Amino acid sequence: MKGGFFMSFVRRAFLYVTRKRTKTLILFLILLVISTLVLSGMAIKDATETAQLNVRQALGGVFTLEQNTNDSTKWVNKEVGGLGYQSYYNGASLTAELADYIMENTSGINGYNATYVDYAVPKHPNGEPLELLESDGDEGGMNALLSGFGDFNASISAYASTDTKFDSYFSGGYIELIEGRHLVPGDENVGIISKELADLNGLSVGDILTLQMSEYRASVGGVDYADTVTQIEIIGLFQSTVKSTTTLSNWSMDNALYTTLDVVRHVRPDRGGDGYDNIYFYVNDPSEMDSIISNIRSLPEIDPTDFVVNVDSSDADSVIKPLTNMNKLITLLIVLILVVGAVVLYLVLANRVKERIHESGILLSLGVGKVKIIGQYCIEVALVAILAFGLSVFSSGFIAQTVGNQLLDYTLSDSITNTETGEIQEYDGITAVGSDSFAPQFENKGNLTNIQVSIGSQSIILLYIVGFAVICISVVLAALPMLRIKPREILSKMS
Repeated sequence: MKGGFFMSFVRRAFLYVTRKRTKTLILFLILLVISTLVLSGMAIKDATETAQLNVRQALGGVFTLEQNTNDSTKWVNKEVGGLGYQSYYNGASLTAELADYIMENTSGINGYNATYVDYAVPKHPNGEPLELLESDGDEGGMNALLSGFGDFNASISAYASTDTKFDSYFSGGYIELIEGRHLVPGDENVGIISKELADLNGLSVGDILTLQMSEYRASVGGVDYADTVTQIEIIGLFQSTVKSTTTLSNWSMDNALYTTLDVVRHVRPDRGGDGYDNIYFYVNDPSEMDSIISNIRSLPEIDPTDFVVNVDSSDADSVIKPLTNMNKLITLLIVLILVVGAVVLYLVLANRVKERIHESGILLSLGVGKVKIIGQYCIEVALVAILAFGLSVFSSGFIAQTVGNQLLDYTLSDSITNTETGEIQEYDGITAVGSDSFAPQFENKGNLTNIQVSIGSQSIILLYIVGFAVICISVVLAALPMLRIKPREILSKMS
């Protein structure tokens, strides 16, 4: 009996929804707009949280071990060809063995990359220099000025690395490996160059490349130019994923070379020291950074007079802060949408209940209780909501992606800074006025914070749960006037 009553209950709700098409359509559109906005907000919120995690992993989960160059007693002056003196730090070296020692005695570290940067002239095995790519940098005539320094303009940046998978340019997504493999610990006489440079010179993975010190630099430093020749095998090719500029075309990222420390040191014997410039460690969980660094500083092999551990979170903070603000804004908007939507829904339903006082009186006269009448109203709205919520899954995906990207561009617009200065810098023995670093300057890497919106099953389930809860509350509030009136009063109003 109860089952039959329930079926008639649902049947009456269905008949009302299909009979009152105009009112049903209005209710459908209201629920569709509310559910689309709520689901879009939930999707954007989830995406911004993912973006924050990506930024923390890429920018916030790295610390650097460097030499403590503040001790003046560990600096050495070396005469350079009777033209003056070159200073270099001669303290304890940063070595791969030291990095391995830290890895073995510290948990929570995913990997490391020890780096050293210098400059070399790349050549074909027959001794012919490679043709280099031109950059889009504003060089201000710098290349023309340096053309008087012999083959100095033919030199490129040579990055000595232990594991290029953890190189800051690769891990940050500024460049990516597209052929071959990465440099790994234990490699010797191998290298990685850009795909563009390889294509320009007819090179591919497996070919041999010759590296040599600049003849001009060798003559200035009193180095036997012929003794600096070394050959490497190309084991990989990379390509840039974002645009970069540099002060000198020959030192651009597209002309750069990744190789091992033994190769760079052989090509540049004029350089003092035998270790790396920096060792970059990548942690598994950025939230454990402080405890990991504290543990490293307490290791007996890490003498604070020789080494310092640095964490620069400014890049991560500058991106995460607007993302956090955006996340709070989206949360507030979702709450406001629910509140405003509930109010609008209440007003619409209150008017419908008022118009149906005659129908309610008839049901009461047939012995149908007020609670069951309200239940019918809830089912009527629920039937419409099922369709509206289902359609909102498709409409919210497009809206969330479009609106989310615009919000992201707006919130991050002030977090991108320009680090160029007009300071006087010295590179490879040549003093020039230029940028703070001759290293490539990459544009803001957008894929760290791109909002890739996907409507997950959890969000859909939550939408239905919250949506039906709001519907039931709105229906009950809208029917309160009827609940307060006694059945006889309702019947008397009918007449």
